[in-house]
Amino acid sequence: MQSPDAMYVSETVALMGRVCDDVWRELQVNNYTSGKVDASDVRSTVALRVLAAVADGERDPERLKSIALQMLDA
Repeated sequence: MQSPDAMYVSETVALMGRVCDDVWRELQVNNYTSGKVDASDVRSTVALRVLAAVADGERDPERLKSIALQMLDA
């Protein structure tokens, strides 16, 4: 695993942003973000999961989305 302050190329940063945006849209479509859920906590958790997966070497967008969405299964 890379250190938390690892540097990423612009393509990787863009990938992480797209994945986070896609996951957020999916959560909104499925009404997960309505009600008593703190949206900022959800967005932070999604971002942290994506960042951790990228730090471990994952670059497949669909796999990154799946990893980020696993938080909903808990």
